[in-house]
Amino acid sequence: MAAFLHIENLSKRFGSQWVLKSINLSIQHREKIAILGSNGSGKSTLLKILAGFLYFDSGKVIWTKDAMIINSPDFVFSSPYIDLFEDLTVEEHIAFHYQHKPAYESLDCDSIIKLSNLEQHRNKPIKQLSSGIKQRFKNSLALFSNSDVVFLDEPCSNMDAENIAIYQDLVAKYTQSRTLIIASNYPSEYEFICTKKFRIENCELQLVNSK
Repeated sequence: MAAFLHIENLSKRFGSQWVLKSINLSIQHREKIAILGSNGSGKSTLLKILAGFLYFDSGKVIWTKDAMIINSPDFVFSSPYIDLFEDLTVEEHIAFHYQHKPAYESLDCDSIIKLSNLEQHRNKPIKQLSSGIKQRFKNSLALFSNSDVVFLDEPCSNMDAENIAIYQDLVAKYTQSRTLIIASNYPSEYEFICTKKFRIENCELQLVNSK
């Protein structure tokens, strides 16, 4: 089967500083991979490039679907730096979000709140949620949106053990039929699901291991 994503000699710099150099990577449909690296290594930059949020200086990023080259896949993206509408309640935010992005398997608002274990927060404005609950909510919005690809950038930031357990359960259940790419420094975010691990070091991407 042809690669769902093919990256060839991808390089990116900010000013005179190179962040990524000659990155090569192929990902098959439904693969689960982790991108590892120290802070500032370029993990988030790579995810943003793959999602189309950032352009790159040289190389190729080729997405395919049904053996046809496409501009971009249907994707969702969760990270600590993505903003929420702070004055909306959890229920209002969910309703707004799924006006613009179809829900996964046609889940309704009540089901999403229940599956995310957010019943007690349903009527709270987002600005009243703790940082950990906000991150759980961001992950839920992504996981319960219909997409071919799920990007998760440090998805358990500010989350305690209970929230991490909920995250792991939802990711395991709701990414089975999708491609999953996680940028992380913490094994609890990826070890339970990812079958390939890559590390960015000195601007280069290397395979760490493959299950």
